[in-house]
Parts: sequence; structure tokens; C-alpha cells
Amino acid sequence: MAQEINIIPQPVSTKQPRIAAKFTIGPATQIVLEGSNLQHSVNFFNDYLQQFYLFKLKVVKKATGNNVIRLNFERLDKKIPGAYQMTINNKGVYIAGDNEAGVFYGIQTLIQLLPVPDARLKMRPNKLAISYVSIEDEPRFGYRGMMLDVGRHFFQVSYVKKYIDYLALHKFNKFHWHLTDDQGWRIEIKKYPRLTSVGGFRNGTIIGRYPGKGNDNQRFGGFYTQEEVKEVVKYAAARYIDVIPEIEMPGHACVAIAAYPELSCFPD
Repeated sequence: MAQEINIIPQPVSTKQPRIAAKFTIGPATQIVLEGSNLQHSVNFFNDYLQQFYLFKLKVVKKATGNNVIRLNFERLDKKIPGAYQMTINNKGVYIAGDNEAGVFYGIQTLIQLLPVPDARLKMRPNKLAISYVSIEDEPRFGYRGMMLDVGRHFFQVSYVKKYIDYLALHKFNKFHWHLTDDQGWRIEIKKYPRLTSVGGFRNGTIIGRYPGKGNDNQRFGGFYTQEEVKEVVKYAAARYIDVIPEIEMPGHACVAIAAYPELSCFPD
């Protein structure tokens, strides 16, 4: 039973009119900030449009006509902050959140309603039709998190940012960053440089599944500098996501022992 409105996670309430109708977003559509401190949401939406559809929307103080997206605050009296409501009709798109994060989540829902982009196309559509709908939504859980294990396998900063974008799209608010484990130490500690110079790399990778058919003997690994960590934290904060770093101690610390063997309590 195919449905036109597909949003993950499913909103609390979704209502559509009986008569099918659509609102079209295009280069002439304007964004009106009726609430303050909503530039993060606008920037995110415009960056998304530019990346996948090659156009941006103009931000104005007062709209002319109904080809408009309006962002505002409303008191929604929900238990968990981050609620929003959205209306799409012949007057345009209206998104109101109970706080800044709520408006941002409304923008994520709007993105999910857009036609699926195809970055392979040289000519991309600049008329994005979305169905009329009324949505009321709120977070079910205060802590909505996922983990990325970079200790066992290193991911570049660009991938970490992409991962955070997927978290934002699905309205997660916590990023659990598993930075160390037996297999690798990924965060720069300037007082103990061997944690990364030694512990951030392995001398080879097994061929096939464990125990494998040998070793490729190619050095592999990496780590995040303190500046890169700050960059990731800032990037996540702009998407209303808290970064929760995890450093394994005292267990799962073979990597630290490999870097500083004098810390081991075993003579051999």
C-alpha cells in the first residue's frame, strides 16, 4: 500500500486533503524568517538545495504572494523539546517549532518530502513539487543517538560529517563518537603523542576474514587532530547534535599499552 507521504521517523500526525494538490518550490520561492535565530535552518536548507538541485532561495523580511516558506516559533506545550508543526497548502509552506531545534526538524521533514535527487544528472529539476499536507510531530525520546566506531576502523572527517548529516536528517540529537579501542587511538593528545603516532596505525591488514590468508603488510590508519575534533563538534552543533566522545579506560586499552608499554603491568 504505497503512500505518497513517507517520513522517517514517522510523525505523530499526518493529514492530507482528499483532493490531491501540490505546492512547488523553485528558484523564485522566498523564505521568510518570522522567528529569530533561525539562520542555521535556512543555511542548511539552502546548502541542500544548492548541492542537489543547483539553486538557492532568497531570504526576505516580508513575502510578496504565496510562493513562500515561512519559519516561526509557536508554543506547542510538549514534554520533550523539538516539536514542530508544518502546513503545506495554497498559501505556501509554514513551519513552526517550539524552539530552534524544532524548526530545524521541520526543515528535515521538508527535505524528505522533496523529490529524491539524482546527483548524476547534469540538468537537475528546479521545480520541486510537494503534496499538500498538515503535520504535527514531536520527539518521542529525549536522547536520540547513534554511534560511529572509528577506533576499529578510521573514517576521514568528510565521512564523519556525512554521517552527522544523516543523523540530522532523521532527527537524532546525539553523536556517540567511539574514539579509542584496542585496535586504534584516534584523538590527538599532545602530551602523549605516541598514542596517535603508534596507536593510530596498524602495520597491515589480514587478507580475508579472520584468521585470514595472510597479511597485506600495508600501513593503515589515521587520527583526528584537536582542531579537526573542534571542527566536527561545531559542525554537529549547527545541526543541533551533541557530540559524546568515548575513550576506553582501563579496559580495551591495548592500543595505549602498545604506544607506552612501560604502563603495562605484565613483565613481557
